Amino acid sequence: MPVVKPISDLQRNSGAIAESCHKTKEPVCLTKNGPASLVVMDAETYGDQRRALTTIQEHEDHVQRAITRSYDDLTNSRVRPRKQAKAEADRMRAIR
Repeated sequence: MPVVKPISDLQRNSGAIAESCHKTKEPVCLTKNGPASLVVMDAETYGDQRRALTTIQEHEDHVQRAITRSYDDLTNSRVRPRKQAKAEADRMRAIR
C-alpha cells in the first residue's frame, strides 16, 4: 500500500520521502489539492518492476504467437488426432 503525502512535502522534505522509498521499497503517492498527482519510488524497485513487466510481455507475445500458429495449423488441416500424436511422441521418447 503506497504512502500518500501532499506534494508540498516533496518540496519541503524530499530527503525524508527518498529515505522512505529506499527503506520500504514502496511508492509514495503525492497529492495536489486532493487527487493524486505524482508517484515517487526507489529507482531499484522501479527497474525491478520494469524488468518484470518486460518478462511478462515477452511471455504473452510467445503465447500469442503459439496460439496464432496453432490456429493456422488447424485452419489449414495440419493437425492429427490426439491418439496418433501421443503414439508418435511415445515412439520418439523411446528412441532416446
